[in-house]
Amino acid sequence: MIENDTLVKHKILGYEGLVDGVTKLKMLYTGERAVEFQYRIKVLGVDKRFIAPEEDLQIGSKDKEIEMQKKFKKSRLKARVKAV
Repeated sequence: MIENDTLVKHKILGYEGLVDGVTKLKMLYTGERAVEFQYRIKVLGVDKRFIAPEEDLQIGSKDKEIEMQKKFKKSRLKARVKAV
């Protein structure tokens, strides 16, 4: 199982993001539906989450993962400041 906040890249569609949990809602699944769950992926600058099975994901480097986590934190802070 891939842990939350792990950097992944979709092998086919090419987007990169951080794992943001799993879904068991089969109507949201992409690809194989005979699995127990698929991963939710948050992509920087996109409000919705992408759904992907583990076999479609490639784990990214730790350095890039840390950089991406920092970018997400920064974008959340900007959003909070705008809301105030």
